[in-house]
Amino acid sequence: MPLELQEVNSEADFLAIARCLFESYDDPPEQVVDTETGKIAGGAQWNIYKDNPFADPNPSEVTWFPNDNSRRFVEQALQAHSAPRARVAQRAHLYLYNIFTHPDYRRKGVGQQLMNWGMKKADEMGLEFFLDSTPHGRPLYEAYGFIYIEENLIKPEMDNPDEKWKEIQDKVGPCTLWLMWRPVGGKYEEGNTIKPWKVE
Repeated sequence: MPLELQEVNSEADFLAIARCLFESYDDPPEQVVDTETGKIAGGAQWNIYKDNPFADPNPSEVTWFPNDNSRRFVEQALQAHSAPRARVAQRAHLYLYNIFTHPDYRRKGVGQQLMNWGMKKADEMGLEFFLDSTPHGRPLYEAYGFIYIEENLIKPEMDNPDEKWKEIQDKVGPCTLWLMWRPVGGKYEEGNTIKPWKVE
């Protein structure tokens, strides 16, 4: 089954890639395609920031949620999610927003193709590369030369939460991610490589 990295055609591929995304997580836009079947094997979404994305500190409003405490929960969760990166990435960088592989294509190099694309793009643009890793992903990213920065427990809290807050809290629960970093060019030497956020 030959696999090939392809650009996402949003009209033709959006539903299939969304289905692949949800099927790739047992518990809860570039794409790799099985060229024999046309099936999407995985994908990734990258944010390429040519300037400081945190220069405007105003948080985004979560308009896709009802205007009740479920929205407050999600707003808090999103702020907590980006807080570590906002402290250390106050400059141009590449950020891996999402990466996934369909279960049928795991351990076949799909993630490797996607990561290689992202690392090559970061290097071509002379950018640092940041991502948030799950517990299962951290060893994989370390193998690609990413450095652990900090643990981020995302657990929104509210005094006297109402039913809307409790409902989404029960669905989402707390989440732990690890912010990871790859320097420009991917070369890191402990004690020698300068971590830019340490000198700013």
